[in-house]
Amino acid sequence: MAAAEDLRQYVLFRLGPEEYGLPIAKVSSIIRYEPATRVPRAPAVVDGVINLRGRVIPVINLARKLFDTEFHPTVASRIVVAEGEAGPVGLAVDSASEVVTVVVGDILDPPETALSAETQDAFEGVVHHDGRLIILLDLDKALPRADYDSSSAGDITEGDEDV
Repeated sequence: MAAAEDLRQYVLFRLGPEEYGLPIAKVSSIIRYEPATRVPRAPAVVDGVINLRGRVIPVINLARKLFDTEFHPTVASRIVVAEGEAGPVGLAVDSASEVVTVVVGDILDPPETALSAETQDAFEGVVHHDGRLIILLDLDKALPRADYDSSSAGDITEGDEDV
């Protein structure tokens, strides 16, 4: 058996036919999908915002971000609420299934030739688990703050104020 420091836990979710994993330490909750309130002039990957226990968080259309396709919610759809370096973010996914423990040594590097330069850093790696190939996401690299934070668009920078 592997030592505890050689193990990592991931929350698994589906987006289309593919299965992905996020480190469990980054996931704060998983909720039923609810339509987000649209925000004017939001970045293209942002479906809008939701109020989750008094916190307003952006909901990212992960299908649009990763595949340039639309997300079509069903009764199985969920929002995976994760805490990244830029704060909380909701990820609209087709379903969330389980938490798995993987051995760090079993994580394989993502295939560089199959990824574009802009998505290469988004993937921590891939792992085989119970006969399935799971793509492990690096939340902070997959969703840099610029992808979902348009709050700086109208900011006045120092020296620009009218006097």
